[in-house]
Amino acid sequence: VKVTVIGTGYVGLVTGATLADLGNTVVCLDILEEKIQMLNNGKSPIFEPGLEPLLQKGIKNKKLIGSTEIEQNIVKSDITFICVGTPSKKDGNIDLSYIKSASSSIGRALRDKDGKHTVVVKSTVVPLTTEEVVMPNILKKS
Repeated sequence: VKVTVIGTGYVGLVTGATLADLGNTVVCLDILEEKIQMLNNGKSPIFEPGLEPLLQKGIKNKKLIGSTEIEQNIVKSDITFICVGTPSKKDGNIDLSYIKSASSSIGRALRDKDGKHTVVVKSTVVPLTTEEVVMPNILKKS
């Protein structure tokens, strides 16, 4: 299965490395070039025990790569995991700006894709975020 993972923090990088270790072809996507460079050099931008050897194995086996070319890689994949940050705002509400950006990118990518595409939200979100934010954003942009 060809997988894209948006976000290379704890959730995204561990998800991507694990899916690659299971034999999937995974592209981890991020807007931060320095994180992608570290990943492609076999270095983890986060600390998680056992993660770096898993990244190196995935890269060596050509099952894992990092990229900043988000839409170009989504269109070539079968499934996309949204694993972006959802920090709290000053008022305590959840900041969905990264979720909105990721879902907009997915929608734009799907304009050029025939067939189905599965989207999984792994980010921490409140109930109904997928139905009220992610899905409408994808549909509006596609």
